[in-house]
Amino acid sequence: MPDRQLTRGDTGSDVEQVQGMLNRTGALLDEDGSFGRGTAVAVQVCQTQHGLPASSVVDDPTWAMLRALPEPCPDIATTAVNFIAQQEVSNRAHYDAVVALPDYPGGDSGITIGVGYDLRMETGFVDDWNNLLPAATMAALRPCLGQQGTSAVAQALAGFPVPWDPAWTVFVSKSLPKYVTATRGAFPGFDALPMLCRGVLVSLVYNRGTAMTDDSPDDRRKEMREIRDALQAGNPAAVPDLLRAMERLWPDARGLRDRREAEAKLFEEGLAGSGQQ
Repeated sequence: MPDRQLTRGDTGSDVEQVQGMLNRTGALLDEDGSFGRGTAVAVQVCQTQHGLPASSVVDDPTWAMLRALPEPCPDIATTAVNFIAQQEVSNRAHYDAVVALPDYPGGDSGITIGVGYDLRMETGFVDDWNNLLPAATMAALRPCLGQQGTSAVAQALAGFPVPWDPAWTVFVSKSLPKYVTATRGAFPGFDALPMLCRGVLVSLVYNRGTAMTDDSPDDRRKEMREIRDALQAGNPAAVPDLLRAMERLWPDARGLRDRREAEAKLFEEGLAGSGQQ
């Protein structure tokens, strides 16, 4: 049966499949099966990049091109890669309008660029970004390395945006491999899990790091240890409830609670898809 030609306004599983393939390129689409403006723009951009007519119509050559796109990370599901990026920057339009500017998220953070790339914490800035950003931008950002950020510094850097394409390149080629390695070391049995479940753990580490203990009175690393122990005991089915239990840590931060809930649901989806329940 030939592929169904798709255009703006179409809905269904074929559209959802297209959105998933576009997310291999950093489109940051919700895989909701609705061919709206965001999907149309992502199709057009991808067609242009691959030398096809920029029609925003998913025709036979576009189907073939999308199917040939490589997965962004060999270790975790593209759905999880997309989830992590969305949690960090929301969507492409928001990135271009807001997140592209160097930012100071507050607290102990440094100046942050791209997909959650903290210049205080990262040590490979030059190797990661060299040849991807203009020399003037590299020079402006270099004094932020290893330093706690401030709002004043972020404002002073407003003239040095980081475009999406280099941000996505660094995310998938530099940041994700590093976080996959850290997650694999922190959680026994990582490689035996379904790829979507692995991606959930990478999301957790991307957000919280790998520490298993701290000195806080409310034992803020308790659930991290319990997830580690559950996986070591061969009980991945316990992980979603432990992710939800972690929500206790952020009574006033709905975004973090929502992230843990979404991670729990994705982990359950990964287990269900593999039959590991």
